[in-house]
Amino acid sequence: MIDVTVGVKPVFGPLIHSGAWEGPCRTGNLTDLTPEAEKTAAQQRFSQLKQELEENLTAEATMLEPVMIEYGEDLVISPKDLEKLETDLRETDLYVVSGTSIPQYFAVTIGERYKKPVATVSAGVANVDVAAYLRSRGLEGFAPLDFDELNQLISLLRVRKTFQRTRMLLIADEELIPQGVVSSIWNLEDLKTRFSIGSKRISFTRLSEQFERVTESETEQQKAQQIVDKLVSNAQELRIDREYVINDVNFYLAVNNLMEKYQCNAVTVPCFELCSAQLPAKWKAVPCLTHTLLKDAGYPSSCEGDISVLLAMVLLMSVSQKSSFMGNPSLDKDLLTVTHSVPGLKMNGFDSPDLPYHLASFTAAGWGTKVQIDLADNEEKQVTLARFNPLATRILVATGTIVDCTFNEIACSPRAYIQVPDARGLIHKQVDFGHHLAMVYGDYTAQLEKLGELLDIEVEVV
Repeated sequence: MIDVTVGVKPVFGPLIHSGAWEGPCRTGNLTDLTPEAEKTAAQQRFSQLKQELEENLTAEATMLEPVMIEYGEDLVISPKDLEKLETDLRETDLYVVSGTSIPQYFAVTIGERYKKPVATVSAGVANVDVAAYLRSRGLEGFAPLDFDELNQLISLLRVRKTFQRTRMLLIADEELIPQGVVSSIWNLEDLKTRFSIGSKRISFTRLSEQFERVTESETEQQKAQQIVDKLVSNAQELRIDREYVINDVNFYLAVNNLMEKYQCNAVTVPCFELCSAQLPAKWKAVPCLTHTLLKDAGYPSSCEGDISVLLAMVLLMSVSQKSSFMGNPSLDKDLLTVTHSVPGLKMNGFDSPDLPYHLASFTAAGWGTKVQIDLADNEEKQVTLARFNPLATRILVATGTIVDCTFNEIACSPRAYIQVPDARGLIHKQVDFGHHLAMVYGDYTAQLEKLGELLDIEVEVV
């Protein structure tokens, strides 16, 4: 999900008049108003526009081949000319439209024909005119004032595109609603209809078969040893036997292989059901390390079969370009605490160095690898927390500052202590959302509020 970009199609529409004259919409030297002079000026402006876009577009965009389409004062744009936009129609996510004289008609024609977002970049008038027309007809029009605002729009569209391309691997033997998180999103058909989010459900039997295949494959075991070597050598402290770490890496490889097989880019594992099936006891492995490794590779991965927190994680990881944490929220005096064993090593950014960590065991018997990170010992202290409601119509968003972090010898850990404006009020708000919260470093409230508009989701900020 890290590599998603927005396909930007620049379109330039110069109005070429049939003759030279002045009037209420045209003034100037008549020699500059001839069709020939206007065509020459249009070519120069088109070349300049391409250069400006190449120099200013964010890396989150893929610039498609710019197209120039001329039209006359009758404002008739032929279907044949518009076909120039169809060579890369599937790759186009945003039309950036500009032109000469009155570009509004040209821009709205493209928006109405292709039903894709249209942005016109200017200091005002034309861009807001286009946006208002398209929005009044249920289409997407945007009015960035400059390239900075255009790039902000592209960033948001990239997150939306990532969200809409989510395909979840759901590991579940029985009911979709998990035992430990009954507030999880449950209507998969609605997710598909509203957001194009897909899913693939597989049984514990299928997971077991893949786990056994990994453990019996020489190639997979070589891969597992390489991952373990890196994890162990980079850990500040090892408080679990190396052979147990291998078991957890085998679990990760099994899940990763299934994600590849079913073309999924997000996953959730139902911890309580898995535990009841006694598969972790058999394998001497827990899902915790799997969640950490997948998120660090850019694949959202949630505990306990919780889709509500998984989709919040998709948004947070995509908007921040960072790995995430998730856990059980609770109240400790006036502080919010969030506890689980799934911090990411890449929580400062996918391109940033790993956070310092040690490896410990989840169980009293000494098996089950969990990554332990002091979440308070980081230059960035501010965090954003989020969770969808069970209907996926609202998302709860909160910001706070991590002030402390503690650890448990066994079971879920670390526990982050977060100063929020009203911890008690935040937990009360969760009666409409459910319990797990996803968390990333940084404040992304403004971006999430704008994403709410793009996705038609109510954003409740507390």
